[in-house]
Amino acid sequence: MKIKLRHLTIGIFVALNAAGTYASEFDLSFLQGGAVVDASAWKEVNSKYIPGRYLVGIELNGKGGEKRVITITDKDKDELCLSKEWLKSAGVLINSDFYSSYFNQLRQCYVLTHEPNTKVDFDFSTQNIKFMLPQKGLERRKVKVQNWNYGMSAIRINYNTNININDIDVSTYGAFGLTANLGHWVTTTSVGITEDNVDVPMITATRALYDLKGDLTLGKTFIGNSLVGGAGLLGIGLDSNSSMLPNDLGYTPIFSGIANSDARVTLRQNGSIVYSETVPPGPFEISNANLLSSGDVTMTIIEKDGTERTQFFPLTIVPNMLNPGESEYSIYAGLRDNGESNELPGVFTAGYYGYGYGEHTLKTSVLLHALYKGFGANLIRSLGSWGTLGLEGGYSHVKYDDNVTYNGGKLSLTYAKTFNNNTSFHLIGTQYTSRYYSEFSDFVPSDEKRFESSKQKMQHEFSLTHQLTDETSIGMSAWYRTYWGGDKVSSGGNISLSSRFDYFNLSLAGNYSELDERGTYGMSASISIPFNAFNKHYSSYTSVSVTDSGSQSYNAGVSSNLTDNIDYSASVGWSNPRSSKTYSLRSSYRGDRALLHGQVSKTDERVTGSASISGSVIALPTESDIIFTRNISDTIAIANVKDTEDVKFTSSPYPTNDKGNAVIPLSSYSTNNVTLEGDTLPLDIELLTTSQEVIPTASAVVYMAFESVKVKRYLFQIKDKDGDFVPNGTWAVSSTGVPLGFIAQNGVLFVNSVDELKGLNLGKCIIKASSIKDTHKLQEVMCED
Repeated sequence: MKIKLRHLTIGIFVALNAAGTYASEFDLSFLQGGAVVDASAWKEVNSKYIPGRYLVGIELNGKGGEKRVITITDKDKDELCLSKEWLKSAGVLINSDFYSSYFNQLRQCYVLTHEPNTKVDFDFSTQNIKFMLPQKGLERRKVKVQNWNYGMSAIRINYNTNININDIDVSTYGAFGLTANLGHWVTTTSVGITEDNVDVPMITATRALYDLKGDLTLGKTFIGNSLVGGAGLLGIGLDSNSSMLPNDLGYTPIFSGIANSDARVTLRQNGSIVYSETVPPGPFEISNANLLSSGDVTMTIIEKDGTERTQFFPLTIVPNMLNPGESEYSIYAGLRDNGESNELPGVFTAGYYGYGYGEHTLKTSVLLHALYKGFGANLIRSLGSWGTLGLEGGYSHVKYDDNVTYNGGKLSLTYAKTFNNNTSFHLIGTQYTSRYYSEFSDFVPSDEKRFESSKQKMQHEFSLTHQLTDETSIGMSAWYRTYWGGDKVSSGGNISLSSRFDYFNLSLAGNYSELDERGTYGMSASISIPFNAFNKHYSSYTSVSVTDSGSQSYNAGVSSNLTDNIDYSASVGWSNPRSSKTYSLRSSYRGDRALLHGQVSKTDERVTGSASISGSVIALPTESDIIFTRNISDTIAIANVKDTEDVKFTSSPYPTNDKGNAVIPLSSYSTNNVTLEGDTLPLDIELLTTSQEVIPTASAVVYMAFESVKVKRYLFQIKDKDGDFVPNGTWAVSSTGVPLGFIAQNGVLFVNSVDELKGLNLGKCIIKASSIKDTHKLQEVMCED
């Protein structure tokens, strides 16, 4: 019925619009089944303003805008007097000086039509007000700076917890991010929890500064760059953000490996856990880890039977070019915070500055402490179509507790090239001038055995990603290191290939690492074949992996969806020389409030499993609302349609809750358009605007109220006392005299009213309020005396 009513409504509105526009020029009988509209009544309606409350569309100089409620009083019968506040809310921004002579001091409003070149037409049939204002009558538009929205006060908890039960023990991991928004400040902390450790890598308060194009940070965070290294900081920092977009580390590796069973994969960088999850058997990739900065990453794989393997990934920031005249900077001061085992008393300061000169970019950095001095410089040269070349050098001067000082340096050469957006290539070579060079994060003044362990002498890194075809891509990376004080060498590499064919998908992967002539490797191959059966879509896969221990693992399975939100998979796996088969069942649920995942496996008589849950809790103190959602975006909008549930927006999968609030993911420092899906609104709701734009700061919670008006919609079929349809073209007015429209064919009248309808007058035909039902459905009514 709702769809039919909307179609009928559209048809009636078209008829009304045509009638209202051309009534003075054409005979309306072609719309009215041969009857002619009462010309005198039509002229009366269009020659004055009828008191009442109306929901009207606004049109300014031929351009449509928003909707607003307007109240016309008895004083407005002959001419509208509009306040500046109403005009501004309706988007009619007038030049106050130009219209100052037409301001009614007694009523505090403007009679715009007293100005000879201004026209204001109120079309009752279409419920539109058309403003025609001269250019001088419009407010002069000022050049606006980018209008950032810092958002509202809010508290958010993003969580990701998982538990894994294997053959040896039970392991748990929880990651919690707490973000509190207050004014222009955003306080953030992250907590990683394992069975035997609680790690708080950062707790900061940050404010975005428009004039400085940077972020002011207070608290515990991680700083650094490739010039002087990095360290934990407890203090204050100011970082430039030239485009006010999230930091880009340049090349970030994909952490790939092979799991022989349901295994936990953990990534550690600079002593902190940055990622942990449970993966199923076979090859895997992790590309969304929240890395801190440059610094080696160690990946640990703990199998179901407790077997532990590690893989090593060196990570170096690839320097980026700056546009000519563009600069970037950072300033820090505070205490080093590298844990109790790596104490360094005293305050340090650090500064960094970079500037673009045509084809060159120069970057410099300095870090000062009573016992440590570090300096660095970087020159990046654009080679045009040949790519980008970077040369950087670093120098450290350290003093130990025994008053011995050491100096050391390093030189690095970086080459980066992107070919036709299909191939990305990076090559990095680093040479240390002596074993005495020290990164600030590693410096411990009390270390008496500081040179007994080998220190790096040379390092090379290489990475390549290439899109062979639209369906096939390949990626590879490798590294090689030598050390002072011996023949110690370490190296490693990863390679992966994936391809989509007409009837199947294929992936191949391998990794190798060697330390002191002891090498480990792993290889895998996987094929996936989609198919349809029983009116459902399925995907089957088969994979095989081989490790350096000589064992082989095999897995096969099938997956599908039960609903749009629930998927599942079943698999079987076995390995040699151990031949016991493992049967597994997995399922995930993507709800509006959380993302759930669980799996259970059986090997012989042993049953193991894992489960995880992730999502976000958003508390809005000013709105007295708490929202649970699976969205964990840093920057969001809370779109509100007051007390209206299940309204959807085009940019979000989440409908509004019982208070009318919906969570919309946003992009920081860029224009976001939030648009409501009109067909999800209840029939008795009209929005004054259906789309809004916003430029949010990073981690903002922007409140966007979509102002709505409750309207009464009635659909009548009216007959006279003899049972005949009221003639076409007969005008209907409310009991208070507000025009409502005219009768269409077969006695049909559609009414939109801001207020409840208390009765109808159609000439001699009177319909009392007692005969009118509060319903959207078509209702038949009879004329009364």
